[in-house]
Amino acid sequence: AVVFTLITTLLHQGTGYRGKPGTDNPYYGRLIGQLQEYAHGIKGTVYAVDENTMFVKGFSYDGTGPDAFFWVGNTARPSPDGFIVPYPEDYIGREPPILNAYNKTDVILRLPNGKRIRDMRWLSVWCRRFTVNFGDVFIPSSLEVPKARVLPEFRRLAHGLRSGNITVLDAKTFYIPNLHYDGAGPDAYFWVGNGTEPTPLGIKVANEMGSLEPLRGYQGEDIEIQLPGNLTVYDIDWLAVWCVQYRHNFGHVNIPKDLDVPPALGQTKITVSYKPKPTRKPPKKKPQRPLSWFDYFGF
Repeated sequence: AVVFTLITTLLHQGTGYRGKPGTDNPYYGRLIGQLQEYAHGIKGTVYAVDENTMFVKGFSYDGTGPDAFFWVGNTARPSPDGFIVPYPEDYIGREPPILNAYNKTDVILRLPNGKRIRDMRWLSVWCRRFTVNFGDVFIPSSLEVPKARVLPEFRRLAHGLRSGNITVLDAKTFYIPNLHYDGAGPDAYFWVGNGTEPTPLGIKVANEMGSLEPLRGYQGEDIEIQLPGNLTVYDIDWLAVWCVQYRHNFGHVNIPKDLDVPPALGQTKITVSYKPKPTRKPPKKKPQRPLSWFDYFGF
């Protein structure tokens, strides 16, 4: 009963968007400001998610502009001297689509071609054909955006577990490079929980394929894993590889309390790098010589 209560608490105490421990309000990143409406019912609250990504909470637009896009630039005010931020990002075709009507829709905007929020001065909903600004928000020059946080590698305690430095990509996602593990643990999983070191009172985390099967062996793969449910990195103290059956910690990394990582809004896509075991080529067979009397009878 105690274990069930603890796990239930851990899974539900985060909101999925929390930014700091002890804050119950949803966390969407660093606040930039409200979109100022000039035409076509523009509304929404804009946040900086990371250095390349913005989030518009509750975006509204009537969709009647003939050539409207999300538009950013670094001039003193919105002007034709800017560029399109495509939405939706995964559009089909050569040209980004013009904006449809939206009513209190949450929108993730990823700046193209590696451009950064720090180099922009404004975000606008802009009609390219008639060079009209339907609404905008200005980006403070002093804005500090959330960033991924690099942690140490896994401690090397058992079963050949080792890795490169682990990165917290956002509030739910870990990047584990160069992961090695011999796969010999009978009931091993990625495991998270509270306290100074791993204990049986933890929670399983699915592997990079989303599976909760016992962990296979790894031979230098780079993987990403995501915390389950509403759990975030602000709710846990460590990430481990743990054998449930034998209550054995194969290795772990501690999670610091001063994280300021991007919120988990779906902007981080899980990627998989699988390196199969190298296969040895069978040795070349030597040409057989004709069998002799000795081969048969030994004399």
